Amino acid sequence: MKVNINCLHYLAYKPCTYHKMDKRLCEMCENYQKIKKRILIVKLDALGDVLRTTSILPALIKKYPDSSITWITKRNAFSLLENNQYINRKFAIEDNYLQFVLNEKFDIGICLDADPLSSTILSLANCDEKLGFITNQSGQVIPANKKAEEWYFLGINDDLKIKNRKTYQEFIYNICNLDSEIYKPQININEKAEEFAFSFSEKNKLSQYKQIIGINTGGGLRWQLKKWINQNYIELIKLIKKNYPDFGIILYGGPEEIEFNVKIKKEAGNLLIDTGCENSIQNFASLVGLSDIFFTPDSLGMHISIALNKTTLVIVGPTSPWELTVYDKGEVVYNKYLECIACYKSTCNLKINCMNTLKPNYMFKIIMKYL
Repeated sequence: MKVNINCLHYLAYKPCTYHKMDKRLCEMCENYQKIKKRILIVKLDALGDVLRTTSILPALIKKYPDSSITWITKRNAFSLLENNQYINRKFAIEDNYLQFVLNEKFDIGICLDADPLSSTILSLANCDEKLGFITNQSGQVIPANKKAEEWYFLGINDDLKIKNRKTYQEFIYNICNLDSEIYKPQININEKAEEFAFSFSEKNKLSQYKQIIGINTGGGLRWQLKKWINQNYIELIKLIKKNYPDFGIILYGGPEEIEFNVKIKKEAGNLLIDTGCENSIQNFASLVGLSDIFFTPDSLGMHISIALNKTTLVIVGPTSPWELTVYDKGEVVYNKYLECIACYKSTCNLKINCMNTLKPNYMFKIIMKYL
């Protein structure tokens, strides 16, 4: 019996989709797709970075049709890559992944993080071409190709970081030798999560509202001022409901925002609908999908909103607003008059800073532009 082991649909441990469908055999299968390129992607960074990096996937398949893509990440990022049509295999570093990396041969290997673990994995992999970052035999991270040098220098030089005006996607497309249009991040919401969002919508009677404005407080703990000021969120919510009483406001956050959101709900609880702060990533994404406009810091929520093609308004301070893109559907908001924007400092002792100078009235006017 002929078996096409070089087919994109070949699994070995079980019959392929098409055999399951109609019992067809390899020699008479019209859906046979020979693997032309084997591509390895190593991306272990923060969840938001994992998601925004998926923007390279459609461009890779456009340039290299019939390619098999293997993605190595952390276990907590698996749900972001669930049912992704471009990814053939996912491996978590917490599991047995290294055996596969050391045994196999890839045409192209990509690592876009200049961190020792990610770059070492790419260094160990057997790839004809390596793009992004590797480690040398002394364990030091270095660019794997010439086009990775600009991004590398931005990572170790704050002055260059502040002067940069290219988006992250522009950098990674250049590193990967991709010259097509830049695609949005790719996410798929599973059926169970969609049902969860539907139940939430029904329970809270979202259909009664003319539009839904999502307000996300999630920004993590790494940068003190990545999140907006608590009282500003409260005042903004009151402004929206005063001027647009027929609009619904949904409050979002993650586990690190539990106390932060409690304060908002205490003062504005009857003006908003709370999603809670302990949803799974898939459920969180499905709830983001309920919003028409999504107001958020630079965060995982931002990347999910962009992937779901929502109007996304991003408030930015200590990180670079110029590296972000909302793909012409929304706006990146920051104080254009402060020289310290994109300082990347974890704390701030300035009385006038990137967040307390962005007032609720100003943000309300920006939201109004997109209603």
